[in-house]
Amino acid sequence: GVHIQIIWRGIPVQGGCPRQCSCPASPPSCPPGVSWVTDSCGCCKVCTKQYNQDCSPSQPCDHIKGLHCHLGLGGDPETGLCRAEAMGRPCELNGRVYQHGEDFQPSCQHQCSCMDGVVGCMPLCPHQVPLPDWHCSRPRLARLHDRCCEEWLCDDDNRIDEDSKKVDYAPPPYPPQHPDLDRNELLMAPTPWDSSAEAPYQEWISSPHSHTLFSSTCFLQTTDWSPCSATCGLGIFSRVTNSNAECRLVKETRLCQIRQCDLGLTPSLKCQRTICPHKPVRITFASCSMALRYRPRSCGSCADSRCCTPSLTRRVCLRFLCPVGRQDFTSSVMWIQSCQS
Repeated sequence: GVHIQIIWRGIPVQGGCPRQCSCPASPPSCPPGVSWVTDSCGCCKVCTKQYNQDCSPSQPCDHIKGLHCHLGLGGDPETGLCRAEAMGRPCELNGRVYQHGEDFQPSCQHQCSCMDGVVGCMPLCPHQVPLPDWHCSRPRLARLHDRCCEEWLCDDDNRIDEDSKKVDYAPPPYPPQHPDLDRNELLMAPTPWDSSAEAPYQEWISSPHSHTLFSSTCFLQTTDWSPCSATCGLGIFSRVTNSNAECRLVKETRLCQIRQCDLGLTPSLKCQRTICPHKPVRITFASCSMALRYRPRSCGSCADSRCCTPSLTRRVCLRFLCPVGRQDFTSSVMWIQSCQS
């Protein structure tokens, strides 16, 4: 009792809640996929508890995911576990079944949630990747067997330069043409409508001499797009490129939907390459929905179990509306125009 009186001295308490709220200036920073809500006193923002986590009146469950705090478990009437309040369909991903409202990590790169049969995932790897060393031979982004996120790897030529004993390579003395080009950071794409979005995928190779920056030369560096994080429904994929006016390495991230979930092959068709909904639909990603309804094309399959893949795509920018407690956002989306078997 003495400890509580010291904390709330001068702030009258009524029913376990202070009469005058005192909260941090900004909401707490919650883990990926976790929203914040107002505490039981209606004062401060707190991060919600997730499926199967301990909860209490001061530590509420994530109601956006349909979770409810079942108090009294373990004999304590003030604590409980977060369980799904409403019945929802479970999710299946990579041979494993997850319950409605459950959060999980299928890999160290993604944090996912199951929402009524649909899996939504968010990336865990940082958006910023340091530039490769100037002497790196044929740099490429790859993931080491004991690491989670992609890093720059240097592929050696496995040959010895006859003049290597005479010459010690040093970073190029020429100053960059832009004041920010010598900063060791990876930037997010400056605009969702840059002209480089439609450029064909290109792998790049550079030598120890190729990192010298000349006023009229930019050595194109573009990685392949990563696979879509979702086998069906909306997922995320990304690439790193410097194909822009300032020759700056940026990480481009887009939403992708290769195929719809629970979609069968139309009878009498050997292959159904490109599928388009009969009516406009509102697509949902991580409990956030598109502001407008669209008829997005997706890829189908063939009678011999082959899956069709996109052959022609374009990039669009769409706005998503989120539930209360989460911020609306605008994202680039890969828009399929046609598929091939």
